[in-house]
Amino acid sequence: MKSTFRRWKSWVGPTATAAVTVSLVVAMSVADATGAAAATKKHATASKGAVVTMAEGAQGTPNNIMPFVSGANNSLANTNLQEQMWPTLYTIGTASNVNAINRPMSLADPPVYSNGDTQVSVTLKPYKWSDGSSLTARDVTFFMNILKANKTSWAHYTPGDMPTNVVSWTTKGTSTVIFKLNRAYNPTWFTDDELAYIVPMPQHAWDKQSATGPVGTYDLTTAGAKAVYNFLNTQGENTATYGSNPLWQVVDGAWKIKQYTSNGFVALVPNTSYSGPDKPKIAKFEEEPFTSSTAEFNALLGGNLDIGYVPLNDLAERSRVTGAGFHVVRSELVAVNMMSLNYYSPVVGPLVKQLYIRKALNDVMDQPAQISAILHHAGGYVDFGPIPTVPKTPYMAAIQKKSPFDISAARKLLTSHGWKIPANGAAKCVRPGTGPKDCGAGIPKGKTLTFSLVYVSGSGYLTATMENYKSDASKAGIVVNLSQQPFNSIVGDICGTPTCDSPGWQIANWGAGFSWNFGSPYPVGSTMFEGHVGLDYPVPKKLASLITATETASGSKTAAAMKAYDTWVIKNDPEVWQIETYTLNAVTNKLKGVTFYPVTGNVFPQDFTVK
Repeated sequence: MKSTFRRWKSWVGPTATAAVTVSLVVAMSVADATGAAAATKKHATASKGAVVTMAEGAQGTPNNIMPFVSGANNSLANTNLQEQMWPTLYTIGTASNVNAINRPMSLADPPVYSNGDTQVSVTLKPYKWSDGSSLTARDVTFFMNILKANKTSWAHYTPGDMPTNVVSWTTKGTSTVIFKLNRAYNPTWFTDDELAYIVPMPQHAWDKQSATGPVGTYDLTTAGAKAVYNFLNTQGENTATYGSNPLWQVVDGAWKIKQYTSNGFVALVPNTSYSGPDKPKIAKFEEEPFTSSTAEFNALLGGNLDIGYVPLNDLAERSRVTGAGFHVVRSELVAVNMMSLNYYSPVVGPLVKQLYIRKALNDVMDQPAQISAILHHAGGYVDFGPIPTVPKTPYMAAIQKKSPFDISAARKLLTSHGWKIPANGAAKCVRPGTGPKDCGAGIPKGKTLTFSLVYVSGSGYLTATMENYKSDASKAGIVVNLSQQPFNSIVGDICGTPTCDSPGWQIANWGAGFSWNFGSPYPVGSTMFEGHVGLDYPVPKKLASLITATETASGSKTAAAMKAYDTWVIKNDPEVWQIETYTLNAVTNKLKGVTFYPVTGNVFPQDFTVK
């Protein structure tokens, strides 16, 4: 999630390093829903003074503006809004090279590694804050000090990784920060998955403990840094003051927030002091919220959006989109998609801790059939493990390329471990115990294979895939009871604790809105499986060591380390893998300069011009 999914970038992702994603949550609905806040007038009518309107994903609205993201607020809607105003230190990926640092969009020159890759020097470019103050190394150390004191509140924190793996950070002059590491790390991983998540924050304006208190150097002590974080986070949750709070007017990105409404509508205007190479060329950039993708699609076809998305359940309607004056562009994220299992649930925890049950849950997911029947071979692709299938990668092990779908194999796994499968209904444990042919620890006699599965509402394709999953699971004696919730409700319910281990849920499907967008072309598994932003899987030492190897291996050893990690995860199935979707973006033909960047799928609206 790390995405813009990191985790919710994700959504989708969970991921990521600059700008607003065009489809914050690819949520599709077959039926119209009421309450959609569709745009009511056409935009993009003139290059100077133009207002460009883009669709937010169904139900994917911001709820925290402060760019130090907590696990509970780590959604694409939040991180992508934040990164318009407070870019991350590095933007990874260009329009033509997924692996490259995007130099023009990054706040610093490429990092310089030394002392056997145990020291990193980062030099900032001569940017200015919108109040005229210079962006300095102190703004980077301010973020790091806040992180050190509040690391478990950070969505991207993984035990052992940043800030734990950084021995010290010091300034050299006004523009350079020197990071001393606790060991040698793969520079690609440390740049893409550590440095790229640092968000320089305006120490001269934000180092405060209250709205009326003075700016100080509180971040230099642990207690002070905690107080500053609590103040900023509380202010960030107050959506009613987004457009008026002076804190959020001090930005170094291309945009400043002008307006935010309770339904999630956002209006951004150019930061006239922006120091970047590509100054905004339009007068305003608006994000329109929708309660369903059907409402979004109607607004798109009606000419009330400049950038939107074609819902996956409307793939056959692409000719209507082009006929309405749009061109369709497919964007692909470096992402994987899965359903989370709650190992901490007192009801199903003992079940999902059994490898054979996890394998059975994966064996009844027919991804190839879903791609064919539901997505018409055009809206997505299969995903059988933790290494993204798209774009092409050297890191995927051969074992991940084969579909596990096999209902007979699932039935055999269950019956060989002490379960009796009736003609209809849930299998029952008839042989309790911990032997190799028994049901397993904590599973009493008579326990049924029944799960509650909550998934994101407002999504036609997701409903169809879940109904398909429920049907195939029932053929193996696995009963899946489906329910739907809005995206933010699922996030709040499941990550209602700092460790995302709320006991009430059992299986959660965040849909394409939660597909794990790595925000990096180097898809290591640290944040996916370790720490409070992980998938709640109790990580064994073997997996931890394999993940560490992917972070420290370099050169010719990198691909081998990634494949070893991939193989272990596939063999142990910690989650239920599911199809990944493309984002089919619709862009008005009147608009130029819209590029969907390969790592995140994001756009940079400062590049937009209107014909």
